[in-house]
Amino acid sequence: MRSIFKMLNLNVLNRRGGDGIGSIVSELGMKRLYFDRPRWQWKRIRFRDASEWFRKRLNPHIVIVGESGSGKSNACKLIVKGLVRSGARVAILDPHNEYMGIADSIGAEVYDAAHSGINIFEPDGMSEKEKASEIVGLFKRVFRLGDVQGYQLYRALTFTYNRLGSYGKLPNIHDLLYTFEIFKKHCSSGEIHVLDGLSRRLSLLDSGAFSKSTDMKRVMESNSIFLLSGLHTGEAQSVYLDGFLRKVYGTMLMRGKNGNARFCIVIDEAEKLGQRSMAGRLAAEGRKYGIGLIAMAQRSKSIDREIRVNASLFMSFYQREPEELNYIANMVSGGNELNRFVEVKRALRNLRMGSALVLDSSRNNPVIAKFRLSSDGGTCLAYEIMQAARSCVPSCELLDAVSVKGFTAGAVAAKLDGMIASGAISAYEVRERCIYDGTWYIAAPKNTPEHEVCVGILKRHLESLGIRCIVYNSSYGPDVIAFEGRERIAVEYETGSKSRESTEKMLAYRNRIYPKVLMVVNDAVIGAYSGLSGARVMPLREFLETKSMNGVFMPASA
Repeated sequence: MRSIFKMLNLNVLNRRGGDGIGSIVSELGMKRLYFDRPRWQWKRIRFRDASEWFRKRLNPHIVIVGESGSGKSNACKLIVKGLVRSGARVAILDPHNEYMGIADSIGAEVYDAAHSGINIFEPDGMSEKEKASEIVGLFKRVFRLGDVQGYQLYRALTFTYNRLGSYGKLPNIHDLLYTFEIFKKHCSSGEIHVLDGLSRRLSLLDSGAFSKSTDMKRVMESNSIFLLSGLHTGEAQSVYLDGFLRKVYGTMLMRGKNGNARFCIVIDEAEKLGQRSMAGRLAAEGRKYGIGLIAMAQRSKSIDREIRVNASLFMSFYQREPEELNYIANMVSGGNELNRFVEVKRALRNLRMGSALVLDSSRNNPVIAKFRLSSDGGTCLAYEIMQAARSCVPSCELLDAVSVKGFTAGAVAAKLDGMIASGAISAYEVRERCIYDGTWYIAAPKNTPEHEVCVGILKRHLESLGIRCIVYNSSYGPDVIAFEGRERIAVEYETGSKSRESTEKMLAYRNRIYPKVLMVVNDAVIGAYSGLSGARVMPLREFLETKSMNGVFMPASA
């Protein structure tokens, strides 16, 4: 008889197709035993789909906790797909690229957080002093700074805002680090020690992730996955998460109130946010504006208390740590009423992989649910394109790299159009009547697509001639460093957008470090660089037609 009920239960779930997330198998309830002594016991339930949690919920926030490998990510994928089917938009902050398999099924745009940045210095409606104070609070929490370090950081921030504001620009982390260097020239030895410590710790954030901001309105109107694996430190990921949530909060206030939850943010490893984070404010206020949070962590107490308090759905997978067991059992049972605490704790210890104890705020008693296994693959087309175009790549090589993964040329072309529109990929057409002609792609370029593509082509051409070189391409050095014997040669590409005065300053700095400098220039603006001293100037077409570098790397005065 038991096997018959099991078959009927499976048939009911199968008739639902792949839309269900799983089934509720038991519920905690009262049962009278001998001598009329009531006790709490788990009652078996059949034919009850767990998707009922998402039909009539006033509060859109969800907390998912459990040991590593207990099934948290699998359950979250099922929940996300259910939310997307209901018409909600989802943004997933993914620290380990675990959600690539559902990107295509939910139609998500994929962003690399290392390049799709969040400029935490944008005022977002606040004054410069208010924003500086907010940034100091964030850095003090993430980097565990003291009051003296916080004071020096506040001084540097206000100075940076004033210095860049006079030019009508917004600062970024690189500008703040430059301010530290200015302060070191006019301070005591003790202050230099403090500024050195700040510069060393905040230099972890000096990347494209904190320089340019992603269009948050576009993110909130579509499904998206942000890959955080390119941010290699926990501090960088924590700052990015908090900055992302602050952007959502500011956009939320401008959009106005909307009671229906239409946008949901998935935060994996939510413990990185700590306590009193922006996620807590979103959890407290987001429901009125249609913003929901799904926070996941291994330990429930590591999640911001405001999220735990405001979540209407709490899911706990297998736990074995005694303190965590007692905390969750006490929270779910609401105390030790008639052995209720003991039954909940026993259920937590006996959970199998893929099963969770769930507390729904709309119901009085907790339930145990078994989630089905998500059948999605481990990659997606957008991610493979981004990986192939991390350094500039021609269209033929991009298609070859992606087709190995099983994707067709038509699918690649369609996805490229969408990624170019979102800014995740940039394209540049090379027309120099040479072997490098054609369309080239680059993922999230630091500068203009022309500059990034042409720098990559310079490196390829030098390597084809047997010259060892590396792409440096940063504010601290040349675009390409070529090696001729024991000498290092600076190779620069100029699009013509830089003023002549800036170019001369750059060459003066390069000449102090490098014995030879080669400047390759866009053919259309070659006249603007005539008469420059300190570098050998060549148009791009002439450089690409060069069959040998003999004489090309001679000093500019030769």
